[in-house]
Amino acid sequence: MMQPILSAQLASFYTKNRYLELEELLTPAECKAFFAMMETEPGRDLWRKNPSLKDLLLSRRMAKLALHLAGKATLQLACDQWFSPDFFKAGKRMKFKELFNIQGIDCVFLIQLQPGSTLKPPKAPSLGLFPFPQGHNNSDCQGSALIVNADLLISWPDLSSSLGLYAVAYSLPPSIYVQNLLDPATHLLKQFGYNYGDLLKNETHPLITR
Repeated sequence: MMQPILSAQLASFYTKNRYLELEELLTPAECKAFFAMMETEPGRDLWRKNPSLKDLLLSRRMAKLALHLAGKATLQLACDQWFSPDFFKAGKRMKFKELFNIQGIDCVFLIQLQPGSTLKPPKAPSLGLFPFPQGHNNSDCQGSALIVNADLLISWPDLSSSLGLYAVAYSLPPSIYVQNLLDPATHLLKQFGYNYGDLLKNETHPLITR
């Protein structure tokens, strides 16, 4: 019998708090290879250019985990995004459902690809979740993931000279392509023949099922 993807305790924590951190979701070798690609070709939907990255995002390790946390039978790979360090601006607060140009996003994986100890949130209390994995005992967070519900408020820090962050979003079908000027790639799907208001097609945004 296949083992559960998550313990009942971890699944319950996500349901209650709308976020969950998992250490070592990616191996150091995977992090190194994907980070090298993102330095060369930063931006949106990098999985379309890298078969290994696509396999990972559709694998049991990530896609099935997203299904488990969402409590749904079907999800769609909405998008991925490499947020370079110059994206972050202190005081910026928004939910992922407000940031991306896809309506229907359910959960987002925030993955630290670069080696190094965890980045700590500011000492002063802040409204919103700090978006970087925190680890334990100042551990190296390379390969760790912070999984957040798209409705959760994120407090983006000022990290202009520090780490970037890789985000993967899964959405509930039928998801819709919408205009969103906050999205750094708001016009990107037009190259696939989309217009604002169109439903996402399985051909461009693979379905994931249990």
